[in-house]
Amino acid sequence: MRFIVAVVYFMLLGFLFASCEEKKRDTELLKYIAYSNRDSAQLELNLFESRFHGKLRFYRPGGEIDSGEVQGNIKNDTLTGDYYYTPFGWGQKKRRPFVLLKKGSQYILGTGTEQVYMGIPHYIPSTISFQQAKFIFGTVAQ
Repeated sequence: MRFIVAVVYFMLLGFLFASCEEKKRDTELLKYIAYSNRDSAQLELNLFESRFHGKLRFYRPGGEIDSGEVQGNIKNDTLTGDYYYTPFGWGQKKRRPFVLLKKGSQYILGTGTEQVYMGIPHYIPSTISFQQAKFIFGTVAQ
């Protein structure tokens, strides 16, 4: 009897987790690239219904590379979250706020006034701007 109860319990847990799992918007990894003067950036994104994650690398003259992961929430055409990365020449990782605006097939990297709340960096919503963006990501031909 206990065995049957345990089996039913685990089946219910399996259905619960399966129903909570978010569906992917796109089944493949989306790759983007952007250029700004002598700097460039590569972005890889996995998009879900309301969340995203991926990798972001900034390349600067002299072989400097900042490389790390991005993750966060999707609300309408805006992706907000954080960039957890290793700066060039440093052993310790840093965390910065991250915001993208989807415009057509491009993503615009936004800026704003940074604030840290309970150890989590974010942009103050009223200060977010996409007007003078340094990087505008376009799709990479595959």
